[in-house]
Amino acid sequence: MPELCLTHEYAERTVAFDVTGAPDVPPQYLCDDPTAVPPMRPAQVRAAYQSRSGAPWVLDTVHIRGRYAPGDPASRWVDRPGGGLWLYPSSPHYPDHPKPPWTAALACALAVPAPEVAAGPVRATVTSDLAKRTRFFTLDGLDEISHWPMPAPLRPDKVRVTYLNSGDTAWGLDEIRFEGPYVATGKAPGPNQNRGRRSYYPASLRDAPAWVRDLADAHRVPDPLPAGQRP
Repeated sequence: MPELCLTHEYAERTVAFDVTGAPDVPPQYLCDDPTAVPPMRPAQVRAAYQSRSGAPWVLDTVHIRGRYAPGDPASRWVDRPGGGLWLYPSSPHYPDHPKPPWTAALACALAVPAPEVAAGPVRATVTSDLAKRTRFFTLDGLDEISHWPMPAPLRPDKVRVTYLNSGDTAWGLDEIRFEGPYVATGKAPGPNQNRGRRSYYPASLRDAPAWVRDLADAHRVPDPLPAGQRP
């Protein structure tokens, strides 16, 4: 079985929460004209995380969503969804960005993904937790994949392995994609050799060459990513 050499990896994770106890968001934080809309009552939060090179999750964005809460029960804004409030904790300009005071504590509490989060009176409970992780490798060797209708086999020199995760469980293999030149068996690739790709999924691996199945089995479950820590 050929050896893979990891060059880099990248992961994204989106966690959705139901929220209780959050104060209404004043109009001046929702749009440029504070008289244009009433306050918004937060009900959901969507937190997006990123990880590079196997590093701990880093909170990238926070989207606070809810419905408008006008003082007049006859207002046309009653029960209408608001556009939401975006926070960018990983931005260097985040400390200077105007935002309701309580949101800073919420962003701090969300810095590490968790099933439940508390920040003062605000309580957030996870309703959805989805993640995708992609790892990139180089591959050396003469192993081939017959790639109909190409007249020559694919000789991979790059491999991309993608995993999915739901509910903070173990990573599951989603796709393994091979990339390389089309080279006749026993020949060396030329400088301008045509290149191609071939993807396999868990259900289609049974039709793959034996060396591809062995490689997929060896990389089916990657090490978990570290959770990180709150600032």
